[in-house]
Amino acid sequence: MLSDRIEADEFAVEVYERILDGDGPADIAARLDVPAAEVDRAFGLLRRLRLIRETRDGEVVAVSPDCARTELLLPLERAIHDQRSLLLARRRQLHSFADAFGRAERANPRHSPIQVSRDPRETELRLVETANGCKSEVLMMQSCVAHEPPEARHLRPLVLDALRRGIRVRVLYPHAARADAATRSFLCNVASLGGRVRTSDEIFDRFAVFDREVAFLRAGLDGDQAVAMVHGAVIARFLAGTHDRGWESGTDFDPGRAGYDGTLDVVKSRVLDLLAAGLKDEVIARRVGLSERTLRRHISAMMQELAAESRFQAGVAAARAGLVATTRTPPR
Repeated sequence: MLSDRIEADEFAVEVYERILDGDGPADIAARLDVPAAEVDRAFGLLRRLRLIRETRDGEVVAVSPDCARTELLLPLERAIHDQRSLLLARRRQLHSFADAFGRAERANPRHSPIQVSRDPRETELRLVETANGCKSEVLMMQSCVAHEPPEARHLRPLVLDALRRGIRVRVLYPHAARADAATRSFLCNVASLGGRVRTSDEIFDRFAVFDREVAFLRAGLDGDQAVAMVHGAVIARFLAGTHDRGWESGTDFDPGRAGYDGTLDVVKSRVLDLLAAGLKDEVIARRVGLSERTLRRHISAMMQELAAESRFQAGVAAARAGLVATTRTPPR
């Protein structure tokens, strides 16, 4: 089996053509006016690609690329087939145990509907199991990729897989996601597979709900990887309702429109509102989905626009111009 990465180059192709003409290594080096070591390197590459072989007389001859492809790729294709067969067999084996586990959960009223995990691997396995069992709908509210909690990294590919299986998906992200390359790429993938995407001026929580029956949400403070898996329609539907309300006030995401797509003024207004409320940069950045560096750049630009020399002056000027809300969120 070919284990190392092999890339052909123009020189190797030229050497291959010379071999097809019947030239040997010395002839090729002389004709191309290159060191013998370069020709030996090309021969080594062609051998690994199964494009040349030696006869019983020791003569090097060229091999058809079709024959080389069969010899080179057939073992890989067989290995892939064997791994797929093993995967299907393991899924069938575990399915019976999953049924037994489900029956035991339903029969045991003392089983807690909330399971908290601080082990990323355990969280990932629970997410995979729940996502694979999802039958109708996935709701997702998250921050930008750069600020997302670890479990969200496992969630994104599962959401895309659910879309490929025909599951309805709605994802809600902050407006800042439109200008974040990694997050935008994910949102474009969701949209291309038929999922619905909207952004909002404030993402105040991060969670995922499957079939309005099971929810995953953060269970600890910042820096704590604790994740709660909640079974039961009451809490899951409450979170789904929270998502619904955020969705109603959100703005549709169009993959064909670059940048903030008209939402930048909303982001700036929200930043001014939170700034005037006395919140720290760290809190504001988390609420609107920006990095602290990007947030400070926005604040600096807005202070210049408002001709303010301090954040307090910027807040006063913004209030007079009607750019911030009249209510104030208490500092946190």
